[in-house]
Amino acid sequence: MQTFLSTYKNGVNFHVLPTTKYKLNTIVVTFHTDLEEGKAAMHAMIPHVLMRGTENHPTSESIQLALSDMYGATLTGGVSKKGERQLVEFLCKVVNEKYLNNSEQLLEKGIQLLSEVLFHPVQEAGGFKADFVEKEKEQHAKRIDSLLDDKIVYAAERCLEEMTKGERFSIPKLGRKSDLDTIDARNLFDTYQELMKTAPMHVYVVGNVEPERVMSLVQKYFPQDRTPKTNLLPAQTDVVPRQVKEVVDQLDVNQGKLNIGLRTKVTHSDESYPALVVYNGILGGFPHSKLFVNVREKASLAYYASSRLESYKGILYIQSGIQIEQYDKALQIIKQQLEEMKQGNLSDDELSFTKNGLINSFRTVQDSPEGLADLHTGGLVSGRQRTMEELIEAVLKVTKEEVIQIANQICLDTVYFLRDRKGVAAGA
Repeated sequence: MQTFLSTYKNGVNFHVLPTTKYKLNTIVVTFHTDLEEGKAAMHAMIPHVLMRGTENHPTSESIQLALSDMYGATLTGGVSKKGERQLVEFLCKVVNEKYLNNSEQLLEKGIQLLSEVLFHPVQEAGGFKADFVEKEKEQHAKRIDSLLDDKIVYAAERCLEEMTKGERFSIPKLGRKSDLDTIDARNLFDTYQELMKTAPMHVYVVGNVEPERVMSLVQKYFPQDRTPKTNLLPAQTDVVPRQVKEVVDQLDVNQGKLNIGLRTKVTHSDESYPALVVYNGILGGFPHSKLFVNVREKASLAYYASSRLESYKGILYIQSGIQIEQYDKALQIIKQQLEEMKQGNLSDDELSFTKNGLINSFRTVQDSPEGLADLHTGGLVSGRQRTMEELIEAVLKVTKEEVIQIANQICLDTVYFLRDRKGVAAGA
């Protein structure tokens, strides 16, 4: 697989991947900023406010009509979180005109419309249109509330929030609902202007394109007076827990959610990162993993049991859904699996199956242009770029001894239990 051709000019980082693999051209624009209390909610709202109207397309319906005229192009915006960085992202997909029977310049039209949305919003009295902002505040409150509706997501977020209290990572990617009261059309517009002018900006284009033409189009339609920051803060990854934190939340639930947060002392940029990926796969990444087999299948204690990595922060967290009265037994068996890994009780089959599963999942990323852009973005955040081929090769070389070494440096940090309101589980 080819790698991105990257260059920097006039405050914009360009990353172009010419390929004939896709019939669509994919454009991803990402603004990097530090997670920050008070601003996270604003940054998360900005893409949605921008999608409500531009100077030339003053309503969301008008924007959608313009996209429809480009053979059903799509344009979306949102935010994500990698480590302690918040990313404001826009994704545009447009048909490659090379595969049409006319000479319509769809790539240029797509970049032009994206530019309008990003840099030429509807304004009113020196700020955003107040009606847009008020409606979007209502929608954003609903987005934040919706996390509570999905108890699996809610429990994971609460576990990580408690685990990293006092660290920037504890700030939710959507910000806090309590911050919405202070947001208005003017201060949100000021934050937007700061973001557009000073946040490091990366433009990805994937498709059957010529890099020189892509760069000329971006320079034609995107502003040339950006002064991006060069001092974004690195993630705090050296935290060592002094004692295990135990947290119990009580809500109207029938099924308990037992989540466990661990500090790995390894991040995406470290040499031992591939070994951590394999460790996580053996522990809880697949149906053959120890958590799934021992907690769910053999002991019949969990409706689900898995583990995930927050690799830009150096965190691993375990998720399980259990009967509330089985808390003690489930926690014991989960801890037992962690100990089994430390003792080196992992088979050659577990190692082999995990590597194969990881490689298959890595290869699916190569089928997605936005997945390739996201992989590159992760490299920017961590400070180390790895192509998918390099990651696959590194995973194949991971030894059993390296996995055991990872197992013995991981520290238990937080045990979080979401349960019903009837009482507090023994041991919780």
